[in-house]
Amino acid sequence: MTPQYFLHQKLAALFAAGMGISLVTTIAGTNFMALLLLLVVPWAFSEFRKADVVNKKEQELFVLLLTICAWDVVTNLVAGHTFQASSAALLHDMRTIGFILILWPVFSVGLVARSGLWSITAVVVGLASVNLLLTVLGYLRPGAYFWSAAPHMYGQMLVGVFFLLAQILLIRPELGWRCVVPMSLLLASLFFASERRTGYLQLFAGMVVWAGLNYHRLKAFKNRRWLWGAVLLVLALVAASPIVQRRIAAVWFEIQQFIGQTDEQRTAKETAVGIRLQYYVSVWALITQNSWWTGVGTIDFPQKFWLINQSMGAVDPKLFSNPHNEYLYMLATKGVIGLLLYVAIFVQACRLAWDKTDELQRVALLVFVFLFMLSITTNSMMIDMEEGHLTLMVLLIFLAPKCLDFLRTSDLNSQPIEHEKRSLE
Repeated sequence: MTPQYFLHQKLAALFAAGMGISLVTTIAGTNFMALLLLLVVPWAFSEFRKADVVNKKEQELFVLLLTICAWDVVTNLVAGHTFQASSAALLHDMRTIGFILILWPVFSVGLVARSGLWSITAVVVGLASVNLLLTVLGYLRPGAYFWSAAPHMYGQMLVGVFFLLAQILLIRPELGWRCVVPMSLLLASLFFASERRTGYLQLFAGMVVWAGLNYHRLKAFKNRRWLWGAVLLVLALVAASPIVQRRIAAVWFEIQQFIGQTDEQRTAKETAVGIRLQYYVSVWALITQNSWWTGVGTIDFPQKFWLINQSMGAVDPKLFSNPHNEYLYMLATKGVIGLLLYVAIFVQACRLAWDKTDELQRVALLVFVFLFMLSITTNSMMIDMEEGHLTLMVLLIFLAPKCLDFLRTSDLNSQPIEHEKRSLE
């Protein structure tokens, strides 16, 4: 039977769809939709509390999220700041985690989670297709974007949606061209209309993880020749793409250039790879000069990072405000304890994913966590607003308690809220 939804659940689904569309189109729209989602939290929380669906592993995730928030305050207190200042900094430092805690009950409704997921999928495929077309026709130079609120996330979003569609195709091969066509457009856009090297890396690394998670399905897949054909097609696209070849060659050149330069020479040039390598060198110097256990705190980090880079001869130290490596950032600001807590959050997310009965939900979450943990070696997916919103929404969609039945492959119950009555472990 088709479930009956309350008005606030229908509104939440509408806001989630709007947020999914806004993620890659407008930062202001994303913030606005996030605020609208907050309006339905009281109703969602009331229903969520009555449902009693939070199991032990979910409770452990909540504890981890709250603990790292508390530790963020502690590190700033240890650095000599007042409780008021440390608490205020928390709102900026941990806003993504805070939104996860607050909006969890909202996205526990299947309608909301599905609305968010399919809106993200549709807008990413749509923008990828337009970017590819305009690039092929010569209206855009390769690497430029028709419309994207977060161009540095572009490649990662293409890869994420590609694996989502690949999993759908594996589960429902009868969908055929409805998955193959958008997957092909995503790959073509990635290789011929994008210069996002992180996306290239995530695609090939993600393939290994995705194949491992689907080993038994792939082994039993009747049309394996199509899979081999797809792999060969990807390799052919890579070999044929002058953009990919140029960007990969640039990586090797910039690494060699960085190794042979002094600190002053390194900071004077702003190559994509070189400047990141310099970020890592300077943030490591900051780490070794301060407490390994608590770090410098987030309040003092910008100034201390600025001074470190200035001492190394940075031409414009303002550029050095973010190390673009979240592991190093957590270690620098929150010490070893903060880094371990941060990694533990995503380990716990994987443990939750493993228990999901919806295969699409389980595999997609595991692949997403892997891609995320790979991505934060070169980007700040929790610190920066755009990446933080994307991380927030994807985690909320796939972490939602219950098998959300994204592909609607089973009969849904008729409860107003799509929770399974699960006893606490």
